[in-house]
Amino acid sequence: MTLTRINRFPSLWREFDDLFRDFAPATAPTADVARTMVPTTDVLETEKAIELKVDMPGVTPEAIDVKLDGNVLTLSAERKQETKEEKNGWVRQERSWGRFARSFVLPETVEGTTPEASYKHGVLTVTLPKKEVPQPKSFKVKVDA
Repeated sequence: MTLTRINRFPSLWREFDDLFRDFAPATAPTADVARTMVPTTDVLETEKAIELKVDMPGVTPEAIDVKLDGNVLTLSAERKQETKEEKNGWVRQERSWGRFARSFVLPETVEGTTPEASYKHGVLTVTLPKKEVPQPKSFKVKVDA
């Protein structure tokens, strides 16, 4: 009798493999292919603005492009590969390099005409002020008798 293993969740296992493959460092000295970079981002919403903080260490400010097109914010940049020096025949390169872009769909409450961006210590901060929502006015109506 032959036992056959049945994989009932092939797509789930494939997704796990893909997830962990992205975190696996390139350990071979011949890993000269740029890996996909997806910078980690924190999004904070306050009463007056939406703020994005994006980790981009090793990227020069000149290589960062911030575009707001309608309600879509697109951040793109490029981190150049540093030249490698081989010593004793061994090189290890784990940091990602290459070009990347990331887009965010913004809510309608964002004012798209006055975004601000700053880059300090490897963190890009984009601040998008919210539209001022007109508050309903209340007033007393005189009742004639």
